[in-house]
Amino acid sequence: MLATQGRGTDSHGVGTIKRTEHLQGSTLLAWARRGVIVMLLSASVAACAYHPDLSFDAHFQRYKARLPEGDRVFVCSAYGCRTQTGFRFADAHIAQLKTLMSAAHTATAEDERRAVATTLAWMERRVGDVVGTSADRPADDMAGNGDPTQMDCVDIATNLTSYLIILDRHKLLRHHSVGPVITKEDWLRGFAGWPHYAAILKDNKTGQQYAVDGWLLASGKPPEIVETQKWYIDDRDILFGKTVTAANHN
Repeated sequence: MLATQGRGTDSHGVGTIKRTEHLQGSTLLAWARRGVIVMLLSASVAACAYHPDLSFDAHFQRYKARLPEGDRVFVCSAYGCRTQTGFRFADAHIAQLKTLMSAAHTATAEDERRAVATTLAWMERRVGDVVGTSADRPADDMAGNGDPTQMDCVDIATNLTSYLIILDRHKLLRHHSVGPVITKEDWLRGFAGWPHYAAILKDNKTGQQYAVDGWLLASGKPPEIVETQKWYIDDRDILFGKTVTAANHN
């Protein structure tokens, strides 16, 4: 309609078109400003927000990953679980898990988190030596995308969750339960604040949730276990790669 009027010769019509275009431009500008304000408000509220899936199935279905079947896990790699390789924990492996997670090593919830970190590292080494992920480099890089020996944070969070489920099925978690994978982002950090994933342990007594994350560590190293509210806020505040101490697991 405006285009048709614009082609006319009536000066009044042209004047009307200009006024309409001016109003239309003002309206668009106003909406744009409102949009910016909404985005800024949303960013200030949502920055550092974290979102646990409601169930294990939600995360695993999203990435077409397979949940453990008995003592068999399906190891994700190649970024985003593009490759999944089966591995079964044999009776001898389960016996070792029971030793690592014995009552003597898990007297308190804090002790249990330490034991879990050590046990997950053992599981990752045992699995990695068979399926090839022992060659995984810390964090991500462009060369790792699609490489079945490399893992991104989705792969690692999914695998750690699978390993925790194995521990739970054998009743080796006395003070914690396994939670669904958590996603957290900090858009105020820009590109560096993109969504990050971690497995979850929940303290049965206090309800505190702990992120279990080994993404920035070499394969087979004990993952960090830290309160979700302290996890992935600022890289300078995360203890990745440092010596694991009691402070990491309080």
